Amino acid sequence: MQATEVEPSGIEASPVALNAIMRASEKHVIVASEDIVDARGFKLWAKGQPVSASLQQKLLERRLERPLEACLSAQDGATLPFLQESMASFFSSPTALAQGLAPWAGPVQEHMQGLAWHSVVQLLCTTAMATRTSYIAHAVAAAALMGAMALSKKWPAADVRTAMLAGLLHDIGEVYIQPEYLDSSDPLDLLGYKHLAVHPRMAQMLLASTTDYSPALCRAVGEHHERLDGSGYPARLLGKQMSELGKMLSVVEVTLGISRARSAPMKRTSFALRLIPGEFDLRYASFVCNMAQVAQEELPKPDGLPRTVSILHPMERIKERMDDVAALRSELVRQKSAAPSMAIVEVATARLDRLKTAWNSLGSWGASASDLSGEVHFELDMADRELNQRLRELQRECLLLAMRLPLKERGLLAPLWRELQVDEV
Repeated sequence: MQATEVEPSGIEASPVALNAIMRASEKHVIVASEDIVDARGFKLWAKGQPVSASLQQKLLERRLERPLEACLSAQDGATLPFLQESMASFFSSPTALAQGLAPWAGPVQEHMQGLAWHSVVQLLCTTAMATRTSYIAHAVAAAALMGAMALSKKWPAADVRTAMLAGLLHDIGEVYIQPEYLDSSDPLDLLGYKHLAVHPRMAQMLLASTTDYSPALCRAVGEHHERLDGSGYPARLLGKQMSELGKMLSVVEVTLGISRARSAPMKRTSFALRLIPGEFDLRYASFVCNMAQVAQEELPKPDGLPRTVSILHPMERIKERMDDVAALRSELVRQKSAAPSMAIVEVATARLDRLKTAWNSLGSWGASASDLSGEVHFELDMADRELNQRLRELQRECLLLAMRLPLKERGLLAPLWRELQVDEV
């Protein structure tokens, strides 16, 4: 009887990350930091040899004994001195965020000099900066804000540096995501969202398996898109399920996304962080909100009536969706649908109720258009944008949850996707 050859398990190199590393090697020196050996023990590439197209082909065909990221090193690129220079450039820039963090510039830059910079993250940050021009600026700004927040809470020096490292590395998982899902200016469809939603977990697992960074740092990186109220991703964590560092990092991620706005960036960020009660930890959100108060930014000039006034009262929009979801729930009860389907409807109901509470708290919806002050006009416009964003996120979340259901149950939930659809104007 002929023996069956068992295929060794080994570790498969990510084709997306490998392609990005090859692109980075066109600009930077990337070499094997050790012999690269496949799962059978055969040497594929010698230590010190630069990466090449030949190596790329071998890696696509073979499984490895060790993770590829642990076998390569970038000799230049995102070195610690380079990051220190980038941090200095950030603090000298005229951006609202940099100006707001100016009181912390000195100590943050001092801590930057003492960061433990692992060869794996130097490789991946070099890869990211070679393929995404904005990566380093985003990472450095996150590190600066994390450091300032930690210093404001009088954290020990080691914890301040861990917070800064979490800021620098929080998006490192994007190296493993197809570029078209990162660079799209339009809202992602379900497929794109599924690809993007894994990057925090990818980064967490990579850092935990290939570096000696603390579990707290790795966990925080995996939580940077989570929200205290369970509306985040990828794990939909609630409250105490999030780590302290993760709560801080989630505030930083939102701040960096909105603070790039051309007008009143800090006012916009402060509004978004405060809008939905319980979404962010107030201890860290208040740090950004206080910066916005100090900045005293001028409001943008109104460009016609806000969409909320000229199209449809936002409370009516929310109520319509809540009524439709309630009708769907009744229909599912009549159909004796399974508990998982009912649970998805409950998620939508609870989230819409939170949106309703948030919008009620603004207290300006009864005013006529002619009575709107500049501040109210600004808030109406911001509220409308945030409403649309939350509805998109809720729709994608419910769709992803429904992917686990049998086809018949998914069909029963089809009205929910339409009810949560955002009308683009």
